[in-house]
Amino acid sequence: MSFALDLKDIIYSDESLSNITSAVYARVSTRNEGQKDSCDNQVRTAQEFVSDHINLSLSEKNIFVDDGISGKSVTHRPGYQKMMEAVNNQEIKLIIVKTCSRLFRSVIEAQVFLNALILNSVVLLTLEDNRIWDFENQGDVMMFSLFSVFNANTSKVQSDAGIAAQKRRIKDKKLSAKDVVQGYIWNPETKKIEINPSTSKYIVNIFEEYVYRNGTPASICKMLKDNNITFPHNRRDPETKEHYVEQVFINERTISKIITNTKYIGLFPINQRGSKFIAGADSIRFVLPEEEWVIVERPDLQIIDKDLFELAQNIHKSRINIYETSDKKATQARFQGTHKYSGKIFCPLCGKPFHFGFADRKNTVPIYRIKNHSGCPNPVRRIHEQDLEELTKTALRQVIKQQEKVCASLEKVLIEIVNTSQNNGEEIKNLKKQKTIKEKKLDNLINQLSESGLTESAKKRVKDKINELTEETEKLTNIIADMENNKLDDSYVTERISEIKTAIDELSNFTDIDKARIKNYIERIEMHPNGDIDIELKTGQIIVAHQQDNNGFLRENNVGKKLNEDVRYS
Repeated sequence: MSFALDLKDIIYSDESLSNITSAVYARVSTRNEGQKDSCDNQVRTAQEFVSDHINLSLSEKNIFVDDGISGKSVTHRPGYQKMMEAVNNQEIKLIIVKTCSRLFRSVIEAQVFLNALILNSVVLLTLEDNRIWDFENQGDVMMFSLFSVFNANTSKVQSDAGIAAQKRRIKDKKLSAKDVVQGYIWNPETKKIEINPSTSKYIVNIFEEYVYRNGTPASICKMLKDNNITFPHNRRDPETKEHYVEQVFINERTISKIITNTKYIGLFPINQRGSKFIAGADSIRFVLPEEEWVIVERPDLQIIDKDLFELAQNIHKSRINIYETSDKKATQARFQGTHKYSGKIFCPLCGKPFHFGFADRKNTVPIYRIKNHSGCPNPVRRIHEQDLEELTKTALRQVIKQQEKVCASLEKVLIEIVNTSQNNGEEIKNLKKQKTIKEKKLDNLINQLSESGLTESAKKRVKDKINELTEETEKLTNIIADMENNKLDDSYVTERISEIKTAIDELSNFTDIDKARIKNYIERIEMHPNGDIDIELKTGQIIVAHQQDNNGFLRENNVGKKLNEDVRYS
């Protein structure tokens, strides 16, 4: 019997057998009015489940929440990162979530999560279907992979919808809350930008001070502070995630932006930035060329006279100093994406970390080294960053290639699911019968409640039963609707498998190793005395690069390993 099934017997036992340390993960991607209580509801439902089972325990530190954060990537989700740290430290045995979609919307991250749970003997429970996942069972593995495909597709659909909405906004030349700057305010009722009478007068003062009194951003900033003039600034509480407005002083940089902002003469530029969807990662955002910007003319929102604005631009241009710049790539290599492996490389004998540095006086060859290593017998004292990057690329590609084996099994599961969706008429019929029975019971209870003579305690029991039946009926209605609407055709299998293979090919053909990729996938790198390099992944797998006499070599002074093809899993 698998550890998941063993744990299931303990969870649902009425006897006190063991104390299973549980964790709860809750997430919602937006903070709009319709979802503001969603995370609290997810946590509360999980807490109720724990309280109903005597062998489960849940402490406050094991409640992990990412409120208002997208599930497309795990990069910027502190709650998820802390939970996985607890998993890898074997501090918890059960993870409770509402649905798999709360965890992630990525095929690759789903596989990393699954491997971590197997290696650390942690069980996943989804409350929506009351299911305990057994990842030692191939059927559950395939079903979990299938759900991750659906969830990844949802992210793509949402991204496409967002892009379509943005295109409509640009076509209609419609402003949004994101176009609000100092001097304006967003009216949530009319959903329009309006001039803020309490701060727009200070914008006029800034331009007049700059043009007529020879003011500078620094002198204007001081003037505003001396007169205790502040501007509203939207903030978000890091703990409650609630948005609130705080009055703040503006700085010199903001004043410089105000001076050159055409919005104050009623010209609002939109479509200044674009984005590119990447499955399982943060979208790439970039500034579009100025010729692609769309100018929305709003004379009703003009705060500054055009003549005054033109004078301010002439003064601004005359004050710009242009200096000859040096070759940054040669002189500032330290700031060109280095420090990628900081806090990741260690000596396995003494435990000391390797620190970033350069191998040459011009600071163009980045390396990682141990400065004070005289008391340790390990002769390996440094490694080139270029070698580390090649090693990391090889290791990650080996991991990604494992996903190709999943595709063959997943295709069989998808075919079975398509066949099931096309032949579920009898099941739908039975569910409709169950719904009819529950609706009749519900009508009888409502009639009982309307009758006189019931005690208060009896009324309460009837009301509780009505709520329970109502919830069950709604759940059956949703299930029936899903089954009727989700009939799949044969082309679905081909399309989904093609999408997965394309995603895997894109991931495996990456050329650059950035700090985010290292943070997400690499746990620790150890430099052994014999030249071997161990890369421990977040999943717990250790990839060992062996030093070979023929294929590889160490740089002088035991710098590190030149990559070869002999990479294996252990």
